[in-house]
Amino acid sequence: MVGKLARCVECGAKVNWITGPVEWDVKGERIAVDKVEHGICSVCGETYFSEGVSSDVQRRAVDAYKSAHGLLSGAEIRLLRQRLGLSQARFEQLIGAGPKTVVRWENGTVFQNRTVDTLMRVLRDYPQVAQDLLRRVDA
Repeated sequence: MVGKLARCVECGAKVNWITGPVEWDVKGERIAVDKVEHGICSVCGETYFSEGVSSDVQRRAVDAYKSAHGLLSGAEIRLLRQRLGLSQARFEQLIGAGPKTVVRWENGTVFQNRTVDTLMRVLRDYPQVAQDLLRRVDA
């Protein structure tokens, strides 16, 4: 929602703006995200976010989910890729992922499965494996 609404678009009641926790659904789990500025309708309970806030909440919720399930965060994936000196497209070639997959992992809009997460941990811990795999990709 753009800006801070004064009135609920659902019922017309006053929207109260607060900073506090909100819950976000990630793969069927409700994840609490702290310190989020949001509006709540005083009558129907509808929740509103200022522009850009919902994408930040989604990213933070996905990172919390990843942490709780032992998966690399978007920031950790970005750091790994940068340490290997690879662009997102080149990293996708290395691990056999589709176009724009790495950007989505890094931004927290989607996340990797456990198998790919394990592969990325191997590449992080043994960077020479990445070089060997890249030679095979280029062959």
